[in-house]
Amino acid sequence: MINILLVTHGEFGKELLKSSEIIIGNLEDAETISFNLGESYDQLSKEVEETIDRLTKNDELIVFTDMYGGSPFNAVCKSMKNRDFYHITGINFPLFIDIAVNRSSYSMSEIAEKIIKNGKKSIVFVNEKFTTD
Repeated sequence: MINILLVTHGEFGKELLKSSEIIIGNLEDAETISFNLGESYDQLSKEVEETIDRLTKNDELIVFTDMYGGSPFNAVCKSMKNRDFYHITGINFPLFIDIAVNRSSYSMSEIAEKIIKNGKKSIVFVNEKFTTD
């Protein structure tokens, strides 16, 4: 199984996981780490490293972060040294559900391709869909 770890600002990851379970049911092998106001970056980094070590012990892992360049992103990047996992940043709800449902059907490289391809499709300028010329 491919484990999932969400590392995000505030409770975004926890809420993303809870919201996805409304649609797809209980999601096993998925965890979250929240970085909240007032918490230290060093503590976040330590928690990320410990969690990644545990989740990659016997399984593959995809780590999702909410935004490029933020503290969760930086902590995960720091943990990428000497560890083998995929790190995807810019996670959104449709993309997360897609990967959570299909992670047992695809290899890690196929998932990475799917994320990039479908991530672009999940952002839509709705006004264009209803504009008639």
